[in-house]
Formats: sequence, C-alpha cells, structure tokens
Amino acid sequence: MLLHLGGKKTLVQALLDTGCSIALISKETVERLGLEKLKHKQTRGIESYTGENVKGAGQFYTKPMTLQHRKHYSTMSFEISPMEQNIDVFLLFN
Repeated sequence: MLLHLGGKKTLVQALLDTGCSIALISKETVERLGLEKLKHKQTRGIESYTGENVKGAGQFYTKPMTLQHRKHYSTMSFEISPMEQNIDVFLLFN
C-alpha cells in the first residue's frame, strides 16, 4: 500500500487482520519515516491476539494520514505500537 506523506508516496507493508479493532503503525516505521507522534492524555490499553496488553503501545498516535490501495483511498490516524518486523501497518478487515 502507499502512504501519502506531504505530497510524497511511501510504500508500506500492510497486514489485513480480522481480529484487529484499530489501525496500528509500527514504532520502527514512525521513526524511519520521521512521523510526528501525538501523545494521548491517558494511555490506551491495546491488546494482542492473545488478549494480553501490548507493552509500549497505547501512548502515542499519528495525525490522520492517507493510505492508498490501487484506486481506493482511506484517511485515518494510527495507534503507534511495537510490531513484528516487516509489517508497517495493521488494518481492520471485516
């Protein structure tokens, strides 16, 4: 998928997940792309697929960004979370 950042398009690896309840972006991707992190007033609980809280997640989120797949565009904010290598974003898939 393509992430639109200030007139520039960046290729990101996305994982569509039926168990995902919020859009996530990896901490590594945020750092690599130099994205601004916004801090929550209160930490949100983000759970893994096993129901355990993800350590290091729920403190920061991104400004709304546009994500593109072919001719489909979505604008969303992402929760910033540690994630598996080679996955940049997790997306809800219903």
